[in-house]
Amino acid sequence: MKRLLMAALAALVLAQPSMAQHGDEGDSAFRRGLAHRSGDPALAVHWLGVAASRGMPEAMFVLANMLLDGEGVPRDEAAARRWLEAAAELDYPEAWQQLALLEPDPQRAAQLMRRAAHALTHRK
Repeated sequence: MKRLLMAALAALVLAQPSMAQHGDEGDSAFRRGLAHRSGDPALAVHWLGVAASRGMPEAMFVLANMLLDGEGVPRDEAAARRWLEAAAELDYPEAWQQLALLEPDPQRAAQLMRRAAHALTHRK
């Protein structure tokens, strides 16, 4: 399911002409990261890190999932959580949802899912 979500996100991003709000360098780095993901995941992590550091929540989300899976780098749940929290602060619905799925407390998880739903209904 996670791979299907990631593939859909990649297709959506690659189909868009540009996400200029993050600057050309961030967009370019994000696209490079997605392009290298299947062939050279370590290089993908590098480029996604560049895009994430430029404030791109999509890159933060993909990078977090790669860190959670240990894809291209050693598994690092703490770093993944930090990237998810940064993306959630930018109201990225998928980040709220992923944080909810990682949350052991059912009440807190439900609260995070509501935040995800709210962010999704207000997506620009």
